[in-house]
Amino acid sequence: MVLALVACGDDGTTETTAATTATTAAPTETTAATTATTSAPATTATTAAAGAFDDFDYYEFSLSMHDPATSNNGKFYQAWADALLEATDGHVKVVLYPSSALAAAADVGEMVETGAVDIGWVFTSFYPGQFPLTDVTTIPMVGFGDALVSTNTLWDLYDKYPELQEEWADYKMLNLYGNPGMLFCSADKPIEKPEDLQGLVMRTPAGPITALVTNLGASPVVMAPPDMYEALEKKNITAYVFEPAGITNFKLEEVTKYFLDMPLYDGAFGLVMNWDKWDSLPPEFQAIIEGMTGRTGSLAAAQDFSDAAAGAHKTISDAGGEWLTPTPEAVAAFQAAADDVAAAWPATIKVEGFDANAFMQDAVNIAKGYLE
Repeated sequence: MVLALVACGDDGTTETTAATTATTAAPTETTAATTATTSAPATTATTAAAGAFDDFDYYEFSLSMHDPATSNNGKFYQAWADALLEATDGHVKVVLYPSSALAAAADVGEMVETGAVDIGWVFTSFYPGQFPLTDVTTIPMVGFGDALVSTNTLWDLYDKYPELQEEWADYKMLNLYGNPGMLFCSADKPIEKPEDLQGLVMRTPAGPITALVTNLGASPVVMAPPDMYEALEKKNITAYVFEPAGITNFKLEEVTKYFLDMPLYDGAFGLVMNWDKWDSLPPEFQAIIEGMTGRTGSLAAAQDFSDAAAGAHKTISDAGGEWLTPTPEAVAAFQAAADDVAAAWPATIKVEGFDANAFMQDAVNIAKGYLE
């Protein structure tokens, strides 16, 4: 299979120069180094007998992600690609393009839809209004702060609500999962109570968190992770909302001093594939991929994320970061402010005839069930 070639100019524009077609030629080698991981992603796929696919074509697909290859997520998806290559006896090859090499974090969804990128790693908070029901896990302090809980909740909601499925209809959805709990982090002064946000210029993802920090007197700036280090160095921002693995993936512990150990919410990620590229695969290869993705693959990705976040706690401490534990009084004050944001969330959902309040309560109750 010949890849669609994507040219990325200095102005960030992209141009598709070739369509993807099947070929019986042997797969090409790549000179990119493969990062070793301790274990391959979970899978329900079975490895075919040697020679079972001798008469099948070879396929190569691009996978665009904004995290670096050295991040836990880069290593996880390299291991996933390696496992897929082995399960298909070398016939389906996925080449990772980390660090937004093919597409900016906010553009990868559209580029997968159009076919300029074959597979994309989508962080829904970079797409305001496109995944409003999926982003229920981003409502602060309603019960989301554990990646495995939010992942199971998202899959239960996905199976139950056609309206949520419709948000992903433009893609073949492979994985859907939550990240570890997002935290308040700051460079110059600690954030220990709501009043400490007053006057801060703070990086946040889009979504309900922007309402929370605005209500508390901060000025939110939506910014992709690759831009955060320089923004902190230049004091364009002095605080941010992020999760521990992401902090160390982008080395932000080098320019951050204080970390409030109070999970706010979980961001949502989707691994999505262009429909035409998916349909180009024979059913046998589609079945192998589906055995490596879905709820099983999503939970594996969430577990890897959680493990990385646990390790990041020590990395941050070793770099001189201070982990702060909020007092019960401070937690109660943050909770009161978050409750106002949660109460306003249903009115932001513009799905005709849809009871967003009932949906939110259902999501919260499902999450509670997984926590018990």
